[in-house]
Amino acid sequence: MDKSRPVKRKASELDRHGSKWGQYAEGIRILHLEDSALDAELIRGRLESEGIACDIVWVSSEAQFEDALEDRSFQVVLTDFNLPGYDGLTAVKTARQKLPDTPIVVISGSLGEEEAVQCLKSGAADYLLKQRLDRLPSAIEHALEQSKERLLRKQAEQKFESLLEFAPDAMVIVDSHGKINLLNSQAERLFGYERNELLGQSVDILIPERFHEKHTRYVTSFFTSPISKTIRAGFDLFARGKDGVEFPVDISLSPLETLDGTLTISVIRDMTERRKLEAQLVRAQRMESIGSFAGNIAHDLNNALTPVLMSLELLRLKNPDSIQLVNTIESGAKRGADMLRQLLVFSKGSYVEPKQVDPNDILDDIQALVLQSFPKNIELRTSFAPRLQPVNGDSTQLHQILLNLCVNARDAMPEGGVITISATNVEVDASYASVIPNASQGSYLLWKVSDTGTGIASEVLDRVFEPFFTTKGHGRGTGLGLSIVVGIVKSHRGFVNVYSVPGKGTTFSVYLPVNGSLGVSQVIPQAIHAELRGDGETIMVVDDSDGITAAASDVLSALNFHVVTASDGREALARLPLCGVKPIAVITDFHMPGLNGYEFASELKRIAPEIGIVLMSGFLDQENVEDFRAIGINVFLEKPFTQEGLTQAVRSVIENGGGNHR
Repeated sequence: MDKSRPVKRKASELDRHGSKWGQYAEGIRILHLEDSALDAELIRGRLESEGIACDIVWVSSEAQFEDALEDRSFQVVLTDFNLPGYDGLTAVKTARQKLPDTPIVVISGSLGEEEAVQCLKSGAADYLLKQRLDRLPSAIEHALEQSKERLLRKQAEQKFESLLEFAPDAMVIVDSHGKINLLNSQAERLFGYERNELLGQSVDILIPERFHEKHTRYVTSFFTSPISKTIRAGFDLFARGKDGVEFPVDISLSPLETLDGTLTISVIRDMTERRKLEAQLVRAQRMESIGSFAGNIAHDLNNALTPVLMSLELLRLKNPDSIQLVNTIESGAKRGADMLRQLLVFSKGSYVEPKQVDPNDILDDIQALVLQSFPKNIELRTSFAPRLQPVNGDSTQLHQILLNLCVNARDAMPEGGVITISATNVEVDASYASVIPNASQGSYLLWKVSDTGTGIASEVLDRVFEPFFTTKGHGRGTGLGLSIVVGIVKSHRGFVNVYSVPGKGTTFSVYLPVNGSLGVSQVIPQAIHAELRGDGETIMVVDDSDGITAAASDVLSALNFHVVTASDGREALARLPLCGVKPIAVITDFHMPGLNGYEFASELKRIAPEIGIVLMSGFLDQENVEDFRAIGINVFLEKPFTQEGLTQAVRSVIENGGGNHR
């Protein structure tokens, strides 16, 4: 037989022993490396005697063996260990390299234990001595089963890796020693590493150093009792990218049982944006709470300031020698009233009829104001888009928005810098609106005020809109400027966003809707000169503040009216029949214990619709105003008010039968 030519032999098609060889009825294709023709024939005969159908290609040299390995159809490789000029260990390594999925069985006349171990480590499925060929069929059978299992495992791994790539989150698979075995492309993008930079590395490379010890304890605990669990992002759960930047994460852990032991599948989700949104939500909720608190305080202080302001006017008339003292007291009281109005604008706002406002007029005024009054070391740059759409609202308050933001920018640049004011029309889509608190989809006028100042530290950025919070230092700010901006913008149904980089500057973005009828606040006039004299007519004043009812009684009595007072709506309804004649007007507070202003006014309109009603309140929003107008009340008096404000409201309700007064 020519050793250089492959020898093809086929055993019986029948499995005379009825073993598992039926599945190989078409024959097992075997490559056999053996320098002895006699031994090759002996092995062929042994397989044939077992009834194993097989195709055997016999080669006897290194060159023939390597040429035959180019044929990928072999299902088993048999190789001698002791070959002239060619050792079996090299043959095993070569076969494993060229046919990685084909099982290899080493056959030798003499094979030491150490050599056998080396063969197995190099990729051999089994080994046996030529003196024990009775084990050859079972060795081949075992090798084929192992090969089949490896193939199925490889296919499963390929499917798993494919599914891994389609996963929406980053996934990292780690062994019990903390080494990274597998990861997907999402993990590469999340951490900034190439895949080959992470495979085989300790997972600690993805964890900030201060958490290494804690992570080691956690891994030990997990592998002791591996169960699926999710670690939610907290303030101490962070990952680290290749650039060294840390970011918050959620991690879901699941055990994966494999032939190599238990692995851990880590599903990692970047929580940076979610944390930002949660912080914005917390800030919005805190602002709502602060606003409600500020509104309640303002309501009580309004009740205290209203009688002061009205009484000062009477005091001035009765004590002309003390006019300077009275003026000083009045000036302080009015400053307090102005601050209360600012708090109310921040907290809730009140209602006036909206007017169409041309933003170009406001921008021109602010531009002139900054150029004329700001320090010369501050440069102003502007960028106004053509044909800016008008907004509905109050021009004074819209002017206040830009003024407060420009003053804030100026104070952030004590050494000088650049203020940039821009204005344009934008469309806010649902996607953007969903990530900004209080934002809605629609058309907006966008104002931006940027500075090149000190910027705002991230730890205080979410507090800059809180009332009385300031970073300007003692005596350099009230902390109301930005909270007023938020209150005005909110009352115009808009929203505000802020972006800041410490040391580089800050940008405030104000979005104001350009269509729709919106509720805005407005300060009541403080110097309306109205002549009003009574002739003994009855006016009822209803308020739970004794100071307000007393001061209003003094003013109205001085104007020759008969005044009846009540502390709440129930008392007022009870006293109404005792007045003798029906009042020509009723002045009632909105926020009262028991029967509030709306409930009282509704009942009064039912039993005496001809009586004019003046509603006074520290703050009213659009919904409140619409409710009162629905029952025929159109005269509103905002606290704190002066004598002129009170007399103008009374005159309006008497002369116009409930005309609209602000």
